[in-house]
Order: sequence, then C-alpha cells, then structure tokens
Amino acid sequence: MTDKKAAILVLGGGSWGTAFASRLSAENQLSVALWARNEKVVSDINLRHENQHYLPECELSKNLLAYSDLEKAISFLLNEGRVSFKIIIFALPASGFPDVCKRLLKLNINKKIVLLSLCKGLVSSADAKVFFPSQFLKQMLPNNELCVLSGPSFASEVGRGLPFAISCASKNQEMARVVSATFSTKRLRVYSTTDVTGVEVSGVMKNVIAIASGLCDGLELGFNARASLITRGMAETVRLGLALGAEGKTFLGLAGFGDLLLTTTGSLSRNKRVGYEIAKGSDLKKILNNLGQVAEGVTTAPKVLCLGNSKNVSLPITAEICALLEGKKLISDAVNSLLSRNLSDE
Repeated sequence: MTDKKAAILVLGGGSWGTAFASRLSAENQLSVALWARNEKVVSDINLRHENQHYLPECELSKNLLAYSDLEKAISFLLNEGRVSFKIIIFALPASGFPDVCKRLLKLNINKKIVLLSLCKGLVSSADAKVFFPSQFLKQMLPNNELCVLSGPSFASEVGRGLPFAISCASKNQEMARVVSATFSTKRLRVYSTTDVTGVEVSGVMKNVIAIASGLCDGLELGFNARASLITRGMAETVRLGLALGAEGKTFLGLAGFGDLLLTTTGSLSRNKRVGYEIAKGSDLKKILNNLGQVAEGVTTAPKVLCLGNSKNVSLPITAEICALLEGKKLISDAVNSLLSRNLSDE
C-alpha cells in the first residue's frame, strides 16, 4: 500500500495555480508542491501560508511547499517514492509555456509523469505557429500522458474552500478517470471526458466572449442584449470546436456552458472586467496594468480569429473584439456591425 495517492507539482504561483495547489495539498493523501518565479510569493506561501500578491485573503494549506528553483521543485517530485503516480500541473499563462517546457526538457522529465494543463489560452511557438496547450505539450514532451482540466472555477472561491466542479479531459479515458478520482473530494467534483479539443476550445473562447459581455455591461445595453450575446458567443464556440473535431456534447458541460456562464456573468472575471473598463473609456494598456494578472482573452482573440479563418468558420463577435482591441474600430461601430449583420437561420 502506498503512503500517498499521488505526488503533484504545480507550475505557476498566480491566483489559479496557488488556489488549486492549496486545495489539493489539503487532502492528506496528496503530496503537493508549487513552483513560482516570484521569490516573495514563494516566501509568503512557505512562511505565512498566504499569497497576498495574487490570492489575497485566502489562508493556504500548511501542507503546501513552494519553490523558486525549478530544478529543486522537480527534485521534490522525483524523490516522492511511495505514490501511485506523479503529475506536473501547468498553471501558467499561455505565454509562459515555451520557456518552461524548454527548461523541463533539459531536466529529462520521466515519461511516466502525467502532464496536466490548466491554461485557457493559445500558445505561440518560436516560428509563430499557434497551439492549444495540450498540443504544445505533446510537441515538446511527446512521451508523457496528457490531461486538461477546465470548468467554472474562480480562483478566490477555490482558495476559500468553496465547492466547485470541473472537467478532466484526456485522450486516454482511463487516465482521465484516474486523475478525476484522485482530485475529487466532497467539495470538488471532477468529471472525465476524452474530448480534449472541445474542452480547450471552450476554455479559449469563453475569455473572448467575456470581453464582449463586459462591453455589453459597460455600455448598459441590458440583460436581454447580454443574454443574446452570450448565446451567439456559444454558437461561435460550437462552430469552431466542431470544425476542429470536438464533440458537440462537450459544449453543454462544465468546460463549455459552465465556464462560459461563469466568465461572462461573474463579477470576478478578469476578461469581463477588461471589456467593462474599455466601454467606460479606459485605455487598454492601463486596464491590463491595473489587473496585475493575465487576461488571456486579450492575446487569445486574434489567434482565435486566425484559427477560425483557417477553417473557414464565421466568428463575428471575435472579429469585432479583435478590431476593438487593436484600435481599428470604435465601440459604437463594433456594436453596429454586429447588429446590422444579415439575418440567418439559427
């Protein structure tokens, strides 16, 4: 019998990585560590069991260890002997994937270690190609099993121990089920699926639609308009997902409708806040600086649009958000463009 169910290393000391690592480490059958570049964050986690910079007012698990040295963090994982399996969780923004993966390659990561992405963005490679996080991990570390975790999960609520439910996707159905069982508790339900594409498309698109939802609120267009926008945003998500080989049912699940609903209506949504502040006349650069954390939808939108164009998929909301973020259109013109589109069958 093993002492622990799993050993887990979370890469990323932002709000989501910290919150999820803390929740996992509170379970006495999981051995969990976190790696972060910011030494102040690491010190606060280890000495005060808090992350005031990214996750204020949340008391973290006293079982959680943090490292600022990636090699030492990997050593922690490798030296955990009596466990059923080991997982590296990528709780990084999409922009952080290339550098960290290169560093992991140099450390010769064991092929038995499971790689799991929490990222809801698109990764750009050195040659400007665009990948979903799981695709990029597969290219860089091809011998490891891959999973994706996604769903409605504001970090501050996760960090406070509130109940939530998410989806774990892997092309290896048994692996998805094992990870789901490992992470699930009385206050965290993890459902399994093999539709990695559908889960990742949903995670990427909901941030773009959330910016549009924030614009709608900032312009005071009303609940009716916002509901219509979110619904048409879901239609864009489904069209893109199906074109990329996703399963339709995924978009009705936690990673699809669940996450879209939360991010487009919840007051804690960073991407929604970006749209709201733009509608109120704030400068985009200033908005992003004030956020203090990444709003993936801003950098993801143009990549999504290119992806849609490559598959001949119509993404009108995404297109208007891109034009707005790039300064090519005024807000009023973007709204008018959407409202004056030719009618079509639903």
